[in-house]
Amino acid sequence: MTKFAERQEDTDINGRFIQAFRLAALQASCVSRRLQGEVTPQKKTDQRTPESQALTAVDLAAQDLILHLLHAALPEAAVDAEEDTDTVRLFASSENDRPLIIVDPIDGTLNYSQGSGDYAVMGALCQNGIYRAVVVHFPAWKEIYWAAQGQGCWMLKEGGKSHRMAIGDLPPRVLINRAVPETLRLALQKIGLEPVRSRCSAVDASSPVTGRAAASVYMGTPGRRRAIGFLLTLEAGGVVLVGGRPWKGEDPLELTEDRKPVVVAESQDTADRILATFK
Repeated sequence: MTKFAERQEDTDINGRFIQAFRLAALQASCVSRRLQGEVTPQKKTDQRTPESQALTAVDLAAQDLILHLLHAALPEAAVDAEEDTDTVRLFASSENDRPLIIVDPIDGTLNYSQGSGDYAVMGALCQNGIYRAVVVHFPAWKEIYWAAQGQGCWMLKEGGKSHRMAIGDLPPRVLINRAVPETLRLALQKIGLEPVRSRCSAVDASSPVTGRAAASVYMGTPGRRRAIGFLLTLEAGGVVLVGGRPWKGEDPLELTEDRKPVVVAESQDTADRILATFK
């Protein structure tokens, strides 16, 4: 296959993924909005934190809906799904360099189960260890974002028209997770940022794109699902540092260096100022 043909094939599969996942996310979002407050929270006993333990029947139903649509659109792909549902077995194994679809049917389940709007339906297409395309839908905000490598980040507000995203002026706010120590929180305040607690990776990793904050700091090891928001941020013109180094779309599971901390920011200057507080 020629390099031109390979690039064309990549573009085609990116487009198929975005088209299929946008539809799947919209349908899953309708289910989540309709049932919020009507389902009984469950708990994953094999997880440590309250955020990772949270589970509802909506997670399972939304994932089944998403995977059926994705399998019809991309039957050649493998899948890394958040929940263990029967639909996962529709897909082949991840061997033989198959395109990999990463799915989180309800990111921020704890928030969702407590009635918060800070949750998302999201997914990514990863090829040869690189994130190529992503979709993130925030049901409560009625906003859907998508991006493909080298093609920018786009947003559609329910009832409006899609448009390309560019990061503008943002409030001096930084989202932090529970692992950020008090000393770092105070250091962030000293450089003029307002630390605010967040419990949703989709919100954290895409905060400069959505306008929720100028930056976010995550002290844990980034997983595949958090990286979905990274691509939105990069394609909108933002900065992502993983372990102090620029993130270039790599699958976090394939990064061998120290991956802490994770800094997402609207500019290199803001990212550098935040990173300096760790020294």
